[in-house]
Amino acid sequence: MSQNTPALPTSEKKLADANIKNTWICPEFKVSGVFSSHMVLQREQPILIWGFSTAVGSTVKGEFMGEGSFTTVGEDNTWTLRFLPHLCVYEPQTMKIYDDLGHEVIFEDILVGDVWFIGGQSNAELNLAPCMSLTPSIDFYDGDNFRLFSQTQAYVYTHQEYCQSPQPDIINPEWCWKRPDEAASLSFSAMGYYFGREMIKKTDVPLGLVMMCAGGACIRELLPEEVAHEIGYTYGANVREAGYYNTLIHPFLKLAFKGMMYFQGESEGGDPNLAQRYDLELALLVADERKRFGREFPFYNVQISSYRTEGAQFFPWLDIIRMKQVDALKLIPNSTLTVSMDLGAPDDYEDWAHSPRKLEVGERLAALILAREYGVGKESEVSSPMPISAQISADGKKIEIDFTNVSSGLCVSGLDPVSSLDRQVQGFSVGQRENRIPATATIVSRCRVAVDVPDGADISRVNYAYFHIVTPENADLRGGNNLPAPAFSLELKQ
Repeated sequence: MSQNTPALPTSEKKLADANIKNTWICPEFKVSGVFSSHMVLQREQPILIWGFSTAVGSTVKGEFMGEGSFTTVGEDNTWTLRFLPHLCVYEPQTMKIYDDLGHEVIFEDILVGDVWFIGGQSNAELNLAPCMSLTPSIDFYDGDNFRLFSQTQAYVYTHQEYCQSPQPDIINPEWCWKRPDEAASLSFSAMGYYFGREMIKKTDVPLGLVMMCAGGACIRELLPEEVAHEIGYTYGANVREAGYYNTLIHPFLKLAFKGMMYFQGESEGGDPNLAQRYDLELALLVADERKRFGREFPFYNVQISSYRTEGAQFFPWLDIIRMKQVDALKLIPNSTLTVSMDLGAPDDYEDWAHSPRKLEVGERLAALILAREYGVGKESEVSSPMPISAQISADGKKIEIDFTNVSSGLCVSGLDPVSSLDRQVQGFSVGQRENRIPATATIVSRCRVAVDVPDGADISRVNYAYFHIVTPENADLRGGNNLPAPAFSLELKQ
């Protein structure tokens, strides 16, 4: 879903692509646009600074925190400087890069801490400005240890010449690191900004956030070309296949970072074939990025929201996407799923596709990441309850589902765990998607739900919240921490 521009018809896009040429021209001397004043560099990792020069064989030198480094420009017109790792650095630092031909670049106000990437499509990219209607009293952060790097789908869409091949550098010279003043914050990812504010409250680690998401992005546009072609894609939806990888991801490949947050899948919800293989392609995307970045970074996925009746009309297979996002947890090591299906746009909000309720998404991500990565809180207390197994009772009349991360216990929305015991919970069904039958379900213990098998039901699967439109009324299972259970579909072995 693009926030700003419609997709070209496939035939017109292919024609446009055929007339576009790659525009990369090596500059006389330049440090990569990945770096600028106000940047945050990843702590506890070697610091690589790279750039470009037409003077093959010339010497490039750098100075940072009392350390000197030098290298020579290679035959490919690139150079890379290496500095030693550092722990957190809170006092702003200066970096000087220069060559033996008189070129010099100075970056100021540099911190060392943790860098987080924000990937996905428009609900990841959705900027803070329209979300302020729900958080009007927020004060823009004015501290020294939080920085933002914005990239936008709109610029890529209107400059598709850059989509044709992996770009060596940032494609828009105006994209750079910024302090989170009001202007920079309002144009940044709302999910990311709210996440960052919560992180800064709970930890003193300097934080840098980088947007590499794009409205409307399909996985095939986020994959490198050769990988997209290997699985059969020779076209995209908004840009050519690999277009967003080439422009928004590839320039950062050598940058050290902490982990990635990801909110995507709506675009695949418009095609049943794409929806059915979503878990496999998402796992392929993560595995490929981990290989290219050279680090097994943690992957924090978000289960997509509910998008009112309009969403069911435009993306009729979003319910499958949610199921596949749960399935992907088994395919992607070191990954999690933050539930947001209860955070869709309010009924009276004009934009059904882009809910302004990103504060809650950011807070849920922050709580989970703080627990897993920083030791702040317990993961079981800040996670949604997740199904771990389902089995048919000995008499064949019930399906028993066990959950983990239930906090003080499973509960019905609006009730505490004690009051929820032996209460019916809404949202369960039995059978395949095409013939599933609604089923009565009851919370029978702290971490178990028992589902009655309907007469004549296909007991090959048991499902929860397998709807297009999910509400607190039609799917009301929560953990003791009041976080909703995810939509899921579990296979039952006979």
